[in-house]
Amino acid sequence: MLETIRDRLLTHRPRQIPSDPSLRAATALLLFQRDGDVHCVLTKRTDTVRHHKGEVSFPGGMFEATDRDLEHTAFREVEEEIGVQFGDVEVIGRLDDSWTYSGFVISPFVGVMPYPYEFSTNPREVAYLIFLPYSILKGEEFAPQRRSGEWTSFHYNGDRIWGATCRTLMTFRDIVENEKV
Repeated sequence: MLETIRDRLLTHRPRQIPSDPSLRAATALLLFQRDGDVHCVLTKRTDTVRHHKGEVSFPGGMFEATDRDLEHTAFREVEEEIGVQFGDVEVIGRLDDSWTYSGFVISPFVGVMPYPYEFSTNPREVAYLIFLPYSILKGEEFAPQRRSGEWTSFHYNGDRIWGATCRTLMTFRDIVENEKV
């Protein structure tokens, strides 16, 4: 499955949204193989972070002037939030930029990491980790819904995954399954 993902991302040309650097953020869609399935690493944010309190998200954060580029931003934040070292990740692609409801533009990068891995979560930012099986994204039960006045979302093990995180997962699935995006 990881080879298929690599192949699909190799030909994907991500849509980029121009924006003010003060509104730029980058995230990492980290993948690992476990029990015959590819898993995505998500975080449940604490209720004490500045933005997106208590939400499920990808590890990542705001672009800083000292960052070389957005990829550097994503993996600097990955190390700060969940303790995954950049040298342990093989970056295999980038997905389309996306707006968040709070006005940020995020650039998601896809990377493959080893598993098992000794994660080290930052307790100020991350309440816990979620390992979402890729099979959920292509299964019949994965049918994100948008109800009147609500954001597109789905639930996994009691957590609501919505907004830019949900859209990024849907785009990722569509690219891998070679559907129109």
